[in-house]
Amino acid sequence: MDALQTIYADIAALGASLVVISPELPERTADMAAKQKLTFPILWDEQLRVAEAFGLAFVLPDDLRQVYLGFGNDLAVRNGDPSWRLPVPSRFVVDAEGIVRSVQADPDYTRRPEAETTLEALRKIAS
Repeated sequence: MDALQTIYADIAALGASLVVISPELPERTADMAAKQKLTFPILWDEQLRVAEAFGLAFVLPDDLRQVYLGFGNDLAVRNGDPSWRLPVPSRFVVDAEGIVRSVQADPDYTRRPEAETTLEALRKIAS
């Protein structure tokens, strides 16, 4: 989220909008946004309906559930959904006509989309 906040002004300068979609309950997202001083909107993907529609939802395996719980991260509580599903980290750049111009998605949550790649896609649309 910090990387997105860093480029948020650049996104706006290109005439684009940034919207983040998260499975976390709105009150948890609001707390996190306040702590990280995020200024862009974060929408709630209740029961991962958006992630499902894009084919980007997956169920966390049992062994990883135990790891998450060991760190005090109970996704069922955090997301208000007992399914233990998560979205694949992804970023879409959509033009004014609703055409998807760029997609970055990786099931390995440690490899997040690069901010500069997003800006490059937006610059291409703006030119």
